[in-house]
Amino acid sequence: MINKVYNADSRKLLEKLDKKITVKTTITSPPYFDMKDYGNDNQIGFGQNYQDYLNDLQKIFHDIYKITEDDGSLWIVIDTFKRENQVVTLPFDLSNKLKETGWLLQDIIIWKKDKTVPWSKNGFVQRKFEYILFFTKSKDFIYNKDRVRNFDTDQLKKWWVKYPERYNPKGKALDEIWEFSIPVQGSWGDQYVRHFCPLPKEMVSQMIELSTNNDDIVLDPFAGSGSVLFQSAVMHRNYVGFELNNDFIEMFSDYFRKTFNKARKEYDLLQNLTGQNEFESRILDLRVLKYAKLLIRDIDKVFSTYFKIFALKIGKGDGKHKILKVNYTLVGEFDNEDEIIVKINEIILKPPFSKFGIEPKFNFVKNKMASKDKHYGYLKSNSYSYQKSLDLESPLIRIISDICLDLNENDYL
Repeated sequence: MINKVYNADSRKLLEKLDKKITVKTTITSPPYFDMKDYGNDNQIGFGQNYQDYLNDLQKIFHDIYKITEDDGSLWIVIDTFKRENQVVTLPFDLSNKLKETGWLLQDIIIWKKDKTVPWSKNGFVQRKFEYILFFTKSKDFIYNKDRVRNFDTDQLKKWWVKYPERYNPKGKALDEIWEFSIPVQGSWGDQYVRHFCPLPKEMVSQMIELSTNNDDIVLDPFAGSGSVLFQSAVMHRNYVGFELNNDFIEMFSDYFRKTFNKARKEYDLLQNLTGQNEFESRILDLRVLKYAKLLIRDIDKVFSTYFKIFALKIGKGDGKHKILKVNYTLVGEFDNEDEIIVKINEIILKPPFSKFGIEPKFNFVKNKMASKDKHYGYLKSNSYSYQKSLDLESPLIRIISDICLDLNENDYL
C-alpha cells in the first residue's frame, strides 16, 4: 500500500488504505478553488461552490486525521483569493473546519516566493507569498527543529564571532517566514510534466525533516507533480499519494525511474557532510575562550594578582542546560585562592556566564608549561583570534588553549 500513487479520488482515501497504514505527516497543497482546471470531471475546487469545496476538504483531512499517528502532523500550503470584489480568507476558513475534526493548529508560516501563479485581480497588490498551515494530531508531536537550523555563517550577523553565547550551537532557528522560489518550468527535467503549482523541493525537504524520521510514511492526497512523494523517497521515507490526473502519475513514474538513484546519492552525500557539526564545534570553542576572557575581566576588577588561564574542554555537560565540561586552570602566584574561588562561584551563577552552557572546573597552579606546537595564546581583549606575533610567555597573553581560532569579524558582514 505504500510507495505508490493511487489514481483515485482522495475523498475515498480510507476505502483504498482501509486504515491498514499509519501516516506520520501529510504535506499537500489543495487544488485552487475554482481557479484551475486540473483535467478531471470529478475534481475538487473547479466547478464547485465554496461551501461544498470546504466540506470536501474537511472530509479528506478528517479521514487523514484518523490514519495519522498520535505524534503526527499536517502541512497545508494554501492562499487567499478574490471573489465578488472581496478577499476570501480560505486559509482561515479551512483552518476552522479542520479544528472541528480534531486537528490542532500549531503555526502559521509565510512562504515568501519570487513567482506566482499567473493571475491578477483589481485590488490585489502583487502576490508574493502564500500561507503554510501546520497542524498536529496532539500536543506531543515530532518537530526536529535542530535538523533545519541555519548554520551558514555567511547568513549570520558578524556578532556570532564576538557573542557565541547568543547562538544555538546547532545554528539559527527557523523563523515564521520561509523564502523559497517556485521551481521554473522544466527545472525537474525536460521529460517532466508541466504542472500548474509545483512546490519547491527545498521547502518540502524542510517540512519532511521537521516532522518525520527515516522510514516514516508521508502522504500527499493531491499529489500533482509528485514533488512531495519524490522528495520523501529521496530522504529515506515511504510515501503514499492520490492523484486524479493519470497523466501526472505516468510522468511522475517516468521521472522517478530516470532520476531517483542520482538524487538519492546526492542526498546521502550531503547528509554525510559535517557543516553543522563544524559550526557547533566552532561556537563551543568560541564560548570556551570567551568564558575565560570574561573570568579574567571580572577577577581583575577585584584582585591584583596577575595570572593566565589554561582552557581545556574535557567532555559533555551533565545538566540539561550544560553542554560542555571545561577545565580552567589559573596559573600564577596566588596567596588568596579561597577568596578568588568564592568570587568565581558567585559570578558564574549569573549572566552572562549562566548563558554559555558550560560546566566549569577550576584549579590553581603556580606554573604550567605551554607548547608553541600544541597551544595558542589569546589577549584579554580578543578571544576569537590567536596571537601569531606574541610568544606564549608574553604577559599580554592571558588565555592559553589547544583551541585554535583565527576569526576576523569583518569577514562576516
